Amino acid sequence: MSKYFMNDSELQELEQLMMLVPNFSPRGRGIIVVHGFGKIDAQEKEEEVLPTLPEQFRFDLDIGCLKSNGRGASYDRFISSCFHECKSHRLQSRLEYLIRNCAGDFFISQSHRGRFGSVCRLQEIPVENRSSIHLAVLFLFSADDKLWSAAKDHVYTDSFDFKKMNLSGINTDGYAIYQMAKTIYTAREYIRMDEIADKFLIGDQAFKAIIHSILIAKYGATE
Repeated sequence: MSKYFMNDSELQELEQLMMLVPNFSPRGRGIIVVHGFGKIDAQEKEEEVLPTLPEQFRFDLDIGCLKSNGRGASYDRFISSCFHECKSHRLQSRLEYLIRNCAGDFFISQSHRGRFGSVCRLQEIPVENRSSIHLAVLFLFSADDKLWSAAKDHVYTDSFDFKKMNLSGINTDGYAIYQMAKTIYTAREYIRMDEIADKFLIGDQAFKAIIHSILIAKYGATE
């Protein structure tokens, strides 16, 4: 994404973003690898921040009723726990705005919800049996109308064929969502934190989809 968006970036911010991407192996630092989120070190570190952190999202209940083992957690505390090590002021400002304006829906639109749900039903694999990575990428692809048109024929039960997706006609938000999906799926940097945080570059709905996809990739989901 950097060849299209030329904002300056700090190495520290890049490393903080990569901490949120499952399977990413950071350079020379003891940072958590969060795929599957259940490793002892990762769990202990998260519990220091939020002892009642739910392990999964309930898509049927959405944000208003996040629960795990009978415990609830507020949306703001959930996001704070996930992004507490990200020091970007711009990102934190956007996260605060997202929290303040949250209406309780995990999806960005009814079309988004419908597309995501239809694929899950057609593939006949329960959400709780899907990898968090697959769910996060599917969540992103189904968020944008034009991106979904480009991606839908290349979405499989256990993989995505990024190379066959024709992105012509995709706007900036759709392209940012695509690059976040690629980042999560490959665990390589295709979009930078300063790009995600830039409200003049990425719209509020695309930002919401990206942030929620990171939560899914990190914590998983269920129905």
